Amino acid sequence: MDITLNDELNISPAISSPSVPERILQNPYWVSKEHRHVMVEFFYPQTNKRVLASIKDDDGSNPDFQEVMAKYTIEHIDGNTQKRKTEREKHIRQNIERDKVNKMKAEQEMLFTAKLEAFEIPLVKNSKNKLYKSKIRKAKSIMEVTAYTAILLMKEEDVNDAPPVVRE
Repeated sequence: MDITLNDELNISPAISSPSVPERILQNPYWVSKEHRHVMVEFFYPQTNKRVLASIKDDDGSNPDFQEVMAKYTIEHIDGNTQKRKTEREKHIRQNIERDKVNKMKAEQEMLFTAKLEAFEIPLVKNSKNKLYKSKIRKAKSIMEVTAYTAILLMKEEDVNDAPPVVRE
């Protein structure tokens, strides 16, 4: 098919490629100031989505890094970095405290369970020895519960093994 100058051509416009969605850079902080490495949130208002991006600029040619530096001062990024560091340290302290409390609760539960188990032993349950039964109840550790339970069991065995007392 030959096309001459007088022929009309039906030309449809090219399919437009999707443009890069509008984004807003927010909350930059240093990963390594010496290596010109920042983390920044890309916020896309059209979709209300946030993406955390790592931007490194070794040779000064990264346009994203240049955009961050054009929008934010070094002092602002330093401030964000310090704020994040302080928050992180606070969370670490809170986690340590929470772990201590959880450990203490678990130890108390195990101690309580040990005391219950001691009193489930028939010789302990039926013993008339109030002193050692009280010591088991007041014990501060599983080792104490075990020790006092063992002493009480030995005393009960001695009582049960002794010849009957004959009264005249």
